Amino acid sequence: MQTPAAGECHAESHEQTAPLTAAVKEPQLERQGHVLGASGWRFLLFGLIAALSGIALVVLADGWAIEIGIALVALAACPAIVGGGLLLSSVVARWSARHKLFA
Repeated sequence: MQTPAAGECHAESHEQTAPLTAAVKEPQLERQGHVLGASGWRFLLFGLIAALSGIALVVLADGWAIEIGIALVALAACPAIVGGGLLLSSVVARWSARHKLFA
């Protein structure tokens, strides 16, 4: 039995993984998706930090601090929703850059 050369094994393994990562057909759309994703993570992080501080106020404080904590959690929903929308747009843009079907 003959063993294949090292280069042949590597070439075969590369051919098997090639369909999993499609080449980017539109680099500008890929870059736009990357920018949207970066902004989306920032908004989501800001909303998460504000929500956690509001939850901490609700749990640990008493009096007016509870109402302030509830308001802070409610206001934290806005940047979190914006961040989620930007992340979703990022995924769609990066998927479209590869000309892949959605369904």
